[in-house]
Order: sequence, then C-alpha cells, then structure tokens
Amino acid sequence: MSRIIEKLEWGKYVSPVTDKGVPPFNWYAFKHRFGSALVSKIFEMFGLSKGETVFDPFLGGATTFIKAKFEGYNAVGLDILPLSVFLADTLTNTYNPAQLKKTLSRISDKIDHNVMIPDVDILKKAFSDSTLKYIYSLKKTIGTLDTSEKNFFLLGLLSILDKASKAKKAGGFLRITDQRKAPISTVKKMFFNTCNRFIEDLNLFQFSNTKTTAILGDARNYPNDVKKMQYDAILTSPPYPNRHDYTRIYQLELLVGFLNSNRAVKDLRYNTLRSHVEAKKNFEIDYPRPKTLEKKMDELKTRNLNNNQIITTLYGYFEDMYLCLREMSSVLKTGKFVGLVVSNVRFAGVMIPVDELLGEIGEQLGLQLQGIYVLRYRGNSPQQMSKHSKELSRESLVVWKK
Repeated sequence: MSRIIEKLEWGKYVSPVTDKGVPPFNWYAFKHRFGSALVSKIFEMFGLSKGETVFDPFLGGATTFIKAKFEGYNAVGLDILPLSVFLADTLTNTYNPAQLKKTLSRISDKIDHNVMIPDVDILKKAFSDSTLKYIYSLKKTIGTLDTSEKNFFLLGLLSILDKASKAKKAGGFLRITDQRKAPISTVKKMFFNTCNRFIEDLNLFQFSNTKTTAILGDARNYPNDVKKMQYDAILTSPPYPNRHDYTRIYQLELLVGFLNSNRAVKDLRYNTLRSHVEAKKNFEIDYPRPKTLEKKMDELKTRNLNNNQIITTLYGYFEDMYLCLREMSSVLKTGKFVGLVVSNVRFAGVMIPVDELLGEIGEQLGLQLQGIYVLRYRGNSPQQMSKHSKELSRESLVVWKK
C-alpha cells in the first residue's frame, strides 16, 4: 500500500494568501510560509488537547507559533534567523492600544543627520539617502522605548521596507527594480499609517492565556532551552532545497533590524541549512544515504546544470535534515506526531522526491511514517518547462509517529 495519499482539499490552505485579511498574520508579509488554516487542520489531525505544547524548529513567519497561541496550546519555537524569532515574539505579545497610540504620537518624524548607517551596498541601492537616514533615525528613536513597545514599532518599520524600497523579493532573490525610490514624505506616511492600522487591529483578536517561547538557535543542534523539554507535537516547514536564500530575500529587514554589516549577513548565510548553494557544511555526519537519493544524484551528474554546486547542496540538504529529524525525535514524546510541510524540487529535468526521501530518513531514526499527504501540485519554472517539459511537483505534509 502506498503511503502517498492525496489530501488536495487542504491545498487551498497552503498559501499565506488565505491570511490576507487576518491580523496579526497579515502584519508582516513573510512570503515563505503556509496559511494559518492549514495549521488548524494539522493540529486536529494530531489530536492535540488544549494546554499541550507544540514545537516548531523552523519558525519562519511564525504561523504555527501564532496559531498555537490562538487555539490554546503552548508553543516553543526555534530559528537561526533573528527576524523569525522577532516575528514570533512580537506577533504573540499582548499590547495596550491606548498606550501605543500615545507613544506613536510622540515618535518624531525628524531626521537625525548624525545617525549611524551600515556601509552596505544593498541599502544604498534600495533607498534614497534621505529615506535611509529617516529609517535609521526612526530605528534609533524606537530603540529608546521599553521592550514591548520597541518591538511593536520596529515591526511597523520592518513591514514597510518592501514598499519603501527599490528592492523587491522575487523568488529566491532580492532584486533591484527600475522603479523610482519612494520619496521620504511617502515613507513617513507609510510608517505612521501602518502602526495605526496595527493598533486598530488589536481590537479584532484575542489570544489564549498560554505560554510561548521563541529561541534563536540551529535546528540541527538544539540549544539547552529546547532540549530540556519534551513536546506533544512538532509542526514545521523547513526551507525547501530550491536554492532560496532567506538571508538574501530578507536582507533589508535583517540589516535594519538586527545585523550591522555585510559580514554579519554573510556569516549568517554560511551557517543556515544547506538548502542553497552558499550555505557551508557546519556539522560532520555519516548516515546511510537513501538509495533513491543516490540514483537521482547519478542522474543529475549526467545533466547540464547551471550551477555545479547543486549536487553538493542536495547531498548537504539531506545530511542536515537527518540531523534536524534526529533532534526532533529526541524531544518528542512517545506516541506523538511530527509533521513537515515540504516540496519536491526539479533540477535539469530531474525530480527530487524530497517528501519520500525525508520519510525514509525519519524511519532510519526510528520514527514511524504515517503518510505523505499531498496538499497540492506545483508547476515548474519557465526555464524547466522550455527545456524539459512540464512535470508537476508535490507539496506535501510528511507525518511520522514516535
């Protein structure tokens, strides 16, 4: 009996578009996440009880984390990106709308011409000089507030960077467009309007009284704060091995909010999961590679690849995911479930069945594969289709039981 099961009725919940009008999910456009309704469906599938604890080792846009807080579960989350940890903390905090209104009215729209700005090319290409000074003036002022308010208004600032800049997120990259840089008057209006919208939105939802903890760390080697607990469910979506580099896609937010140099961005890039060609090997691991992986790599070696690091990256991705699944298994309670939303990928016409390969790796670690639930089928890039014809790739929920 095949363990690949179509569950296409859930496919409409995969895209974050379903949360377009739902605060606080729509406060920040983290493009590489699934919809919150999918999380609810999976929580129900896992048979979770109120008050149990969910763990997400790849916080991303914090969808699982936020939904757990809404639905009465405790949540612990982990991510190597400081942006993701920040989103999880800020989007699950409670705020006093009246106090936020008062604080916003005191935030100056003046430019501090002596403010320190990192000497990074992407910032200069994305923003005019005056806008860049305004952004960092705002950041300096926001930094003087107490932690809760500081995070709230920093989120407002980070959420407008896309619209305020010439740099646009395009697939796995951040591209400089030909459009004009937004005038500073427009950027000022964006910030205050966005913060006012967030404050008004606070009246539209209410969280449960459960505990959430977001931790900066590596999913391949958990920090002690994660390891000291055992969890009732794990639900996450690791980076897909599609060469998307989050440190590039979210470079503006990382620089404005958390990092102060191009060197710091590169160091983070090299330490991320090996889902893209610039990530480095950081952990030694010897595991039995699935035979299907070796077969696919042999096939890829006969193809004309546009980057000779793709094969090394794919080998590294599954090595890293072995480590991730080993860590997940170590902190999951017996009888409980792990769920990963993943997508298969295609290079030079060769389809890599990521869902099946991860299913097999989980079984190597003693997890019992319950099913590979196909949520939707995705098309290929125009380049793939023109050279190799169209072959739909699965986006799936892989479920194991410990």
